[in-house]
Amino acid sequence: MRLTREFRDQYIQHEMRTHGRKNGFVTVGQEARLSKWLPRIGLPKDKRLADADLPAAAPLVMEIGFGNGDFLVHLAATHPDWLLVGVEIYLPGVAKAVCRMDDAGFIERCRITQLPAQFVLEHQVDEAQLDGIFINHPDPWPKVRHHKRRIIQKAFAKLMVTRLKPGGFIKLATDKPDLAEWMRDILDATPGLTNVAGVGGFIERDEDRPHTKFEERGIKEGRISQFLHYVKA
Repeated sequence: MRLTREFRDQYIQHEMRTHGRKNGFVTVGQEARLSKWLPRIGLPKDKRLADADLPAAAPLVMEIGFGNGDFLVHLAATHPDWLLVGVEIYLPGVAKAVCRMDDAGFIERCRITQLPAQFVLEHQVDEAQLDGIFINHPDPWPKVRHHKRRIIQKAFAKLMVTRLKPGGFIKLATDKPDLAEWMRDILDATPGLTNVAGVGGFIERDEDRPHTKFEERGIKEGRISQFLHYVKA
């Protein structure tokens, strides 16, 4: 079913301009679980991570653009000490992720925000609060006139650095070669970041990294992913 107007008015942000899908279809069960969990684990625009009732000592790791939650569940399963922050504007994707995290028993270790990543980092995350950031397969915006919509820009890279603790990491993945080079060149030139593979380099795939549904589709179409890993000095 399509999300009800009442539900959309309550949970979809309208006042901040974003590019990409926001509305779509969910099942009755998915909407019910969103109604149950978002009041508990959601981060509305007037709430900061510091006020989200999270244990202070646990590592805090963010995934920007978590899609249907495949990778978020993987992180929760493989890093039981981590607290996770998921950022995703597509509400049906949030619905699938919430259901998967709930089924796996990890939901209370996660906080979800449906606001743009720029706003989240500027207004909901404190300086040096995050231990790591994952960005997997962001929208490539292939047309040159749309490159300004790509999430990795010089200003955004600098903002991420301010939100990381010393020693914190940024890990990225894409199966679009031109986007891989775009992100690498910007992040290589960002003060405070060190490319683990060396300037201009890409890392090998992490041994425990799963093939998400999105990535499997790319492989079937002949696209191979490339991976970047940066650490804050």
